[in-house]
Amino acid sequence: MSQRRVVSVKDVENILVCLPGVQKARVVVNDWGAIEEIHILTGLDRSPKQIVRDVQSALKAQWDITVDRRKVSVAQLKSTTPVTPGRLRYAGLEIKTETSTGKSEVCVTLERANEEQTAVYVGKAETDGTEGSLLYAIARATCLAVNLTIQPPNAFFPEDVAIIQVGPRQAVAVLVTLVTPRRNHEELLGAALIRREPMEACVRATLDALNRRLEVLPTQGSLQESQKDPGEGEGQADDAEAGQAVSTPEDEPEQHIMY
Repeated sequence: MSQRRVVSVKDVENILVCLPGVQKARVVVNDWGAIEEIHILTGLDRSPKQIVRDVQSALKAQWDITVDRRKVSVAQLKSTTPVTPGRLRYAGLEIKTETSTGKSEVCVTLERANEEQTAVYVGKAETDGTEGSLLYAIARATCLAVNLTIQPPNAFFPEDVAIIQVGPRQAVAVLVTLVTPRRNHEELLGAALIRREPMEACVRATLDALNRRLEVLPTQGSLQESQKDPGEGEGQADDAEAGQAVSTPEDEPEQHIMY
């Protein structure tokens, strides 16, 4: 009499999810360890018949397990392509100067189209009022507003701002550093022609440096998160949200298949 062999249900499910198009797999066995049902979740890229044949072939090749095709059920989900957030747009710039001290507060407002809504992000920074420090404060306020849109600890910080001559025109160039969770520093450069005034061009130059990089960074994602008080740090999430934890049920006893 041949000796019966044993393989765990988890091992079978792990190999099934490696098949092309398979997103999830669930194997159901009876009290004697025989396969009763195999449930497969896939997208629309491959036909259910192809998936069933792959399941049968994989089990036969790996463990010499023969499964009736009628025990394999395939559910297909219509795949959805994530919507890429629109680019951040310059929406406004306000400068308030305290006459007694000469110091100024810069307030930069950015907008982003989000499905049927428009999210608004505001960044603020202070300056002593000189032209060089004013442009730097504008770049900093723009970075603070942008930081509200990305998941911390990713963050942008301005390094330098300069007015440069490009042929017969003047432009603002902004150097920005991106700090990632691994504490890597990536330098980004943006520029914008001065059409009306250097201050507005400074906002556009900062966005020019950041927007392409924003397309691949994880976003905060919700309108409520984006519209919190801009004075609460440099784009950090609320403590309540940052402290949330997801609980998972205890592991189920491991099941085995007899074959």
